[in-house]
Amino acid sequence: MITGFGAVTNTAKVAAGSHVVVIGTGGVGLNSIQGAHVSGARSVIAVDIADNKVEAAKKFGATHGVNSKTTDVTAKVMEITGGHGADYVFVTVGAKQAFDSSYGMLAKGGSMVMVGMPASGVMSEIDPGTMAAYSQNILGSKMGSARIQVDIPNLVDLYSQGRVKLDELVTKTYKLEDINEAIDAVKRGDALRNVIVF
Repeated sequence: MITGFGAVTNTAKVAAGSHVVVIGTGGVGLNSIQGAHVSGARSVIAVDIADNKVEAAKKFGATHGVNSKTTDVTAKVMEITGGHGADYVFVTVGAKQAFDSSYGMLAKGGSMVMVGMPASGVMSEIDPGTMAAYSQNILGSKMGSARIQVDIPNLVDLYSQGRVKLDELVTKTYKLEDINEAIDAVKRGDALRNVIVF
């Protein structure tokens, strides 16, 4: 929870009324979506390659869902935001294509936040002239820039108030001896989050 939610609330400090894009709607992405929703984002656009994950994102606060396999995401973001672009793009997956595509969605003064961890050696390409001319930013976020003593009590309060969803993130619980089945479900894209019970 702290990785995705904290990337929004701690690293980027998303302001109310912002346009937010979250690329990747796995567990981390869904929590970035929740963070944007709680922060009062005007639009929260969930992007994924699986329709079921795009639809699931709407239950966690996404206002729009886009399948990047079937839709030109940048064009759709511009349409949704009335040509403004995204004030924040959170890349919560480690795919080079996700990073490379994020820059073109940014509004003037917008920030791309790197949350997902690509494989070692994966490089992304940017147009530094455009980023400088439009005062755009690239932010790194590890573990949501977490401040455990502050963030965990805050998340507990938000959960107690019904403002964030935790139970809904868990697709299924497994016994330790069934861990391989749990891992396979994640690899197939059948699960948001699986929990191993010891």
